[in-house]
Amino acid sequence: MVRKRMLLSVMVVGMFCSASFALAPMGSPMAGPQQGQYGVGIGYAQSDMTLEVSGPDWNHGGEMVINDLQNNLYFICLGYGVSNDWELYGGIGMAGAEFPGDTGAPDFEGDNGFAFGIGTKRTLVEDGDTKWGILGQYTRGKSEDSVRVPSIGESGYPTWGNGAVDLDVSGKAEAKLEWYEVQVAIGPTVPLSEDVCIYGGPFLHFAEADLELKDAEGYRCEHELEQKLELGAYIGTLISLGDPNASLMAEFLYTGNGWAWGVGAMFKCP
Repeated sequence: MVRKRMLLSVMVVGMFCSASFALAPMGSPMAGPQQGQYGVGIGYAQSDMTLEVSGPDWNHGGEMVINDLQNNLYFICLGYGVSNDWELYGGIGMAGAEFPGDTGAPDFEGDNGFAFGIGTKRTLVEDGDTKWGILGQYTRGKSEDSVRVPSIGESGYPTWGNGAVDLDVSGKAEAKLEWYEVQVAIGPTVPLSEDVCIYGGPFLHFAEADLELKDAEGYRCEHELEQKLELGAYIGTLISLGDPNASLMAEFLYTGNGWAWGVGAMFKCP
């Protein structure tokens, strides 16, 4: 019972309220705050992912993907206990995206644009001190960059995405990446001691984005990026700070086309 009380007390917001592109940390799949209770959290997350490219067909024979699309996220979040086994949450933050250009092309190094996320969690069943739950979350954001495109060479325009995106713009161009993603997870939360518990399980992930290029002369082109529905796995831990109202959190996620990790601090508001 001591471990069970500890588990309930440190499950503050129970998530990262992530508002990032690619994979977003999710927190424990069980509901955190008790009915009528609030929780707040702050943290940082980083991810790396490969996305398929579609749009104007300028591919030069390579696989139409953008590799190593990386994201850094700074966030703050809020959770609310609708009941003892149902939580609603949301968060806002700044997310910056970047990925390498093909040979001779500039890299995309986006700014820290506004991003947000919303989600819900439900505790399904208790098995002793272990709690099984399910969660779903939706995140959205954007990142922009100004790139200077080199002159056309013998092999054609500089490109992104293994030739999938021709940078056929004049000189300086504005690039904008806007995205959304959906994640659904299920799994247990298990206390290991009075101060530590672990959680995790399988999850489904889907992401789409629009990549827009526009130059000073008014030329504009747009490509779609996508990661089709994939099955992944994640694991995380919660560590009490000695106060039942405060805890630290760490998490790692993996799919066949990406990975992410995040750390954060959670605080319960009576």
